[in-house]
Amino acid sequence: MQLHQRGVDLLVDVMDAADHVEQLTHDEIRRLLKEIIEVMSLMLERDTKHLSDAS
Repeated sequence: MQLHQRGVDLLVDVMDAADHVEQLTHDEIRRLLKEIIEVMSLMLERDTKHLSDAS
């Protein structure tokens, strides 16, 4: 899946989770946080490469 779409999907998931946080299990929260870490890390890595290539 392309990183941009993965980020969009994750944003929708986070927004939904924020509206229903009391219904989430600890495992669901843990999985969501791990996905946030993964996607943010990939985006930062991608952006760092673009910045390096531009200079």
